[in-house]
Amino acid sequence: MQDQRDYLQHSFELKPAVPNGINVLSILSFIGSGFQLLGGIASYLIIPYSAKSVPETRGLEKAREMKPFSGFLQWSADTTLRQYEYRVPLLIVTIITALICIYGVLQMRKLKKSGFTVYTIGELALPIFTAVVIDIWSAIFGFVIAILFIILFSVQRKHLIQ
Repeated sequence: MQDQRDYLQHSFELKPAVPNGINVLSILSFIGSGFQLLGGIASYLIIPYSAKSVPETRGLEKAREMKPFSGFLQWSADTTLRQYEYRVPLLIVTIITALICIYGVLQMRKLKKSGFTVYTIGELALPIFTAVVIDIWSAIFGFVIAILFIILFSVQRKHLIQ
């Protein structure tokens, strides 16, 4: 007996549509991850030039008219030197965490709950690494953005089914 399928009639299996909230957040996350990748590469390329200006900053710390800002100038110079020292690990962690976030978002677009966990790990890993290696003040902005997006995605978890 031959297979008697009607090839003109399509049998559609409808996938659940991506909810608008997840759609908007995922687009923003893709853009943010792209900026993270570009920023990480730019930082890697620029930090050697910034490190060359540290002696000049150290000289400004001692200037009488800059005395009120000496603490900030010292922090800035120290931070620049640590960024220079850890530029390769920072680049690697930046790239890996951006890719982890992208993977997590792609999973959430497929409505998989595991995507939220993966995304959360990717979002928090870079600020934690920065806080440990450089200092907490350098990681504050990263923590704020990460927590904001984790909260926004957590509100959308009700749509994740797998």
